[in-house]
Amino acid sequence: MTLRPIEDNGMNRVFLAAALASASFMAVALVGSTAAQTAPAARGDADGDGVLSRDEAMARADARFDRLDANKDGKLTPDEMQARRPMGGAEPAASAPPPADGASPPPPGPGGRGFGERMFARLDTNGDGVIDRDEYRAQAAQRFDRMDTNRDGKVDAAERQAAREAMEQMRGRRGGGDMPPPPPASADKPGQ
Repeated sequence: MTLRPIEDNGMNRVFLAAALASASFMAVALVGSTAAQTAPAARGDADGDGVLSRDEAMARADARFDRLDANKDGKLTPDEMQARRPMGGAEPAASAPPPADGASPPPPGPGGRGFGERMFARLDTNGDGVIDRDEYRAQAAQRFDRMDTNRDGKVDAAERQAAREAMEQMRGRRGGGDMPPPPPASADKPGQ
């Protein structure tokens, strides 16, 4: 079998150029989609520009308030807040299983709800036992202002990351974040 050289009639060059262009576009599309997947998205970024504006943040707060307000009376009760879905839209966490061997469960925190009650009291700024939309929006505006460190009215990816890191540090100071892992389970070692 002998190989013959391909005749250059100009068509081969066009085909090769088209193949290279197609491969280049595919590579750009692949890199772009991978970058979009790795960059944390701004929740509530309605216009998809990668930043969360104050208006978008307030619209997100209104939508969340509406989801939490189960009886649609314009007020959030402790029960409505307790039944809320976790951030991210997952189903509510199941209650903890009963303790083994008939032991009694640990006592609830002050007021019976622990951290949830403290959070509710912080949101209920007028102390009337319910959170209205204005109280909820005020807290959302404060959170936005804390995240908008350069005060340009937008929270970009760097500001979101800084807020995330600050939250992780705060959780670590409350306990659990800087604690060493538990020792490994003991295994029978030869010679012991």
